[in-house]
Amino acid sequence: MLIKGNAQNDLRTYRFSNGYTMQETMLLMALKTQATTGLLMTNPRVTGYSSFAKAVIGVFKLGNDTPKNCVTLYKYLVKKGYYDRPDR
Repeated sequence: MLIKGNAQNDLRTYRFSNGYTMQETMLLMALKTQATTGLLMTNPRVTGYSSFAKAVIGVFKLGNDTPKNCVTLYKYLVKKGYYDRPDR
């Protein structure tokens, strides 16, 4: 039996109080974990991209001037405030 949520509680479209969806939250967490510890949370190919950095760039629709390396992308996003969005 498939349980499908309605528009209010569908995890694919639901935005948490910080403004991010579940996918965006998990991608940022995976990028941070890889950049700070070198460990992968899972195989990045499950995202449809070859790396978490490319997945973050694709999902957040970042420009061509965005760094492509995991560590430099993480530092770039911290500087831009992507990780400073506390629950509101």
